Amino acid sequence: MDDVLTIVIISDSTGETAINYMKSVTSQFPDLKTSMRRFSDIVDTDEIDEILADLPSYSIIVQTLANKELTQYLRSRAKDLDITVLDILSYGIDKFEQFTGHKAIRQRGLTRTLSRNYFEMIEAIEFAIQYDDGKDFRGFLKSDIVLVGVSRTSKTPTTMILATKNFKVSNLPLVPEAKLPQELFEVDPRRIIGLIINPDKLSDIRETRSKSLGIVGESKYFDKGRIERELEYAKEIFSDLDCKVIDVTENTVEQTATEIVQYYYENFPEEKEVRNLN
Repeated sequence: MDDVLTIVIISDSTGETAINYMKSVTSQFPDLKTSMRRFSDIVDTDEIDEILADLPSYSIIVQTLANKELTQYLRSRAKDLDITVLDILSYGIDKFEQFTGHKAIRQRGLTRTLSRNYFEMIEAIEFAIQYDDGKDFRGFLKSDIVLVGVSRTSKTPTTMILATKNFKVSNLPLVPEAKLPQELFEVDPRRIIGLIINPDKLSDIRETRSKSLGIVGESKYFDKGRIERELEYAKEIFSDLDCKVIDVTENTVEQTATEIVQYYYENFPEEKEVRNLN
């Protein structure tokens, strides 16, 4: 297409976040002709209407609006005009809310510049989703940290907390009947964390989870004998991997993540220095 793509930056702050982001994106398309318009300090729907009234049809909107209602309004109006909206701020906020249980204050102007850490965090979150629950064994060798443990040892929540700290984390559920991937044994043991838990607490957690899914009656999923065999199997695997083991019985997810980060930096102090520079 020979037309010039109009990139429309709409922000409740300076718009530098979106500009830096789009510079990174468009640098990958050297043959694409673009022009950029920036609208800063947007705080109401009337301003949005004025912007949209004068857009070329071949446009894309990149917005960094912290206010949820304003974001929804922009999406709705843009949809009516068949214009794509890239929402690079809400993506991170929504994922934080989903996996931490905390609600964002969504206050405009809290960040005036986009740091490298923001992009690294988004990349780490996407990585965690892609390689969660052993979906793709190739992720193990790309990971900063690999979490392994039986079902319901908080592998995924811990993975997401670590992702918000810019760590690329994958995880694998341990099931006695399932063959372990060879890729796991190729990972530096210092990067592998085994998660263990008290069998009685794990049984309670699994039973509660089953009931929440509408499963009633006895089940080997939360049978204590079965759980004890799973945990013994996990301990054997941890020994074979020669990895760090953390007991999560009394831990919150945040406490487990903190313990992992401390252990990680003890083994890779040079990475702490690099991350602090960012």
